[in-house]
Amino acid sequence: MGADQPVLESDTRSIAIISDIHGNIRALDAVLADIAAQDVERVVCNGDLITGSAHAAEVVARIRTLGIPCTRGNHERYLAEMDDPADAKWRAANWTPTQHDYISLTPGQHAWLRELPELLWLCDGPAPLVMTHGAPGNDSARLTAQTPPPEWRNLFADFPAGITLVGSHLHWFWQTAQSDYRFVRTPSVGLPLDGDVRAGYVILRRNGDGWRAEHRRVGYDLQTELEAFRASDYYQASGIVGHLFWEELRTARWWLMPFFAHLRHLCNISNAAPGGFGYSHEDLAAAWQTFDHSQYPEYNPDQGAFPDAN
Repeated sequence: MGADQPVLESDTRSIAIISDIHGNIRALDAVLADIAAQDVERVVCNGDLITGSAHAAEVVARIRTLGIPCTRGNHERYLAEMDDPADAKWRAANWTPTQHDYISLTPGQHAWLRELPELLWLCDGPAPLVMTHGAPGNDSARLTAQTPPPEWRNLFADFPAGITLVGSHLHWFWQTAQSDYRFVRTPSVGLPLDGDVRAGYVILRRNGDGWRAEHRRVGYDLQTELEAFRASDYYQASGIVGHLFWEELRTARWWLMPFFAHLRHLCNISNAAPGGFGYSHEDLAAAWQTFDHSQYPEYNPDQGAFPDAN
């Protein structure tokens, strides 16, 4: 699938957009069942299929079997970087979930993930639509209500007027519309962080020369997913970081960001991306013993700053 040619017909009128599945096969199957009942023409996926719950291989298999067009998320990029045996993530305790996914996925799944494009044009014509995990050229970009106007202007400078850009990454639904563009950020299928444990996705329906976004939430058997996660080799191999993912799945609240903010303070490191440094098992254990999640207020990325955010 080419990133520069539309993957859907220009007269497509309804699209379900799923993203941030993070290895949660039960949430994915529940969302796919809900989509089947919504009179939707096409389904696409905006990255981060893996890392976060115990079923990355099953999730990748499901998306591939269904032929769902998909972009590459930051977690797929991390995986590809580990093709290099000298990559620092192989020696860092905070990357154990990705290490486990790397070993567990089949060669064919690795090859498929490696070929995913960073950006997909979905539709051209009178209602142009493009999709990328974070922002064009940056799969970890945080596009929020706090993003300043000059950044938005730069972001849309190379797109045609009337474009709708779909992003993901932050696991919160949000949208904004200006005179010449629209941005829709999808919720997470498999790892919601907005306080609602139900799986989330978006349906876009054509509205004149644009798109109307419908934010949908779907209940699923979360308890069984949590139990399967806790009993899995993935959980055992992932250590403290795996437990943080488990807490995020259980509560639909942020745990990794506050924990790594606390860890950076203990290690006297500032202005670093969460998990970006290579930490030892001893570093993680010391931080876990002193980490108090209640000291970090719940926040909405569109209303408050991330811990230690630049």
